[in-house]
Amino acid sequence: MIGRKKVFFISTLSAAIFSVLSGLAPGFYCFAFFRVIIAFFNAGVILSSFTLCMEITGISQRTFAGLAIHAFFAVGCLVFAVMAYLIRDWRTLSVITGLTGFLFLFLWRVVPESPRWLLIQGRGEEAREVLDRLARGNGTQLPAAELKKPLSTGGEKVSMLDLFRGRNIRQRTVVLVISWFTNCVVYYGLAMSAGSLGGNRYISFSLTGLMDVPALVVTLLFLDRIGRKWMHAGFLFVGGSGCLLWTVLHLLGASGSLKVIAAFIGKFAVAGSFGTVYLYSAELFPTQVRSLGMGIASVGARLGGILSPLVLLLAFTSAILPMLLMGALALLTGLLSLTLPETLNKPLPETLTDLES
Repeated sequence: MIGRKKVFFISTLSAAIFSVLSGLAPGFYCFAFFRVIIAFFNAGVILSSFTLCMEITGISQRTFAGLAIHAFFAVGCLVFAVMAYLIRDWRTLSVITGLTGFLFLFLWRVVPESPRWLLIQGRGEEAREVLDRLARGNGTQLPAAELKKPLSTGGEKVSMLDLFRGRNIRQRTVVLVISWFTNCVVYYGLAMSAGSLGGNRYISFSLTGLMDVPALVVTLLFLDRIGRKWMHAGFLFVGGSGCLLWTVLHLLGASGSLKVIAAFIGKFAVAGSFGTVYLYSAELFPTQVRSLGMGIASVGARLGGILSPLVLLLAFTSAILPMLLMGALALLTGLLSLTLPETLNKPLPETLTDLES
């Protein structure tokens, strides 16, 4: 393991390089190859930045910090829509968006390494330096006794298999992978369905990202009151109900406006669920395997993203099948997520031993 910070910068710069190269690609297959590589590194950017954010943020600010990342994702969608509207040549657009990634080089000295990860690696002095720096930034001082008992595991190496060895970590891993899969299937399924409504494609793309904002606001207001478990499950229940409501309205021959409202309810709720599951997952996985856990959960999400267009193709068999399937999947996953423990106002678990004891 090389740490959260290095993974973030390597992934960011690699995605930027291949974005520029995709704009210069001589043919379609070369372009497609570069875009696959970009997607690979973008996953590293998202997971490493979110994990790092969670591990340097205190309990009281963890909810806000986690949801802020998703808010900027929505802002990014809006900015990209404006850029695409102003830059109609796709090659130029790809090169310019790639070049923005190199701006992160200026943040190397600003972004700290995760002190939790450093402690797990037995690098207590470096962890103290990071925490001292963060304390100075907050106008306070780190107590001298704060790091008397470093959370080292004696250099023990972990692998993906460790996510399935213990009963507790195995249950969390399986449920979270299914949850990420469902969120991606329903989220992107509803997003791509919105395109069939017609209208200006730039405005439609902007609205798709903008819809995440009210969902994140609702999440921010209630997540620390209701808790992660019930907020996540509740969003899935509402999202699934929205999809099933669309199905019922279609069978009853209701107007298109009513069906659009039902679909928007589903999209709103699943956007909230997506924001919640990122934070929830980071709090459920112990520091020792947090990156691995978030990574395998992300694999479930990518599989969901791959399958979501295929789910929509079921409409050629029956118009209600996509919404019926997505609604049922969301409801069942909501029930399954209730088996997970609550993490509100609880310290992050550090090791697999802590989790299984």
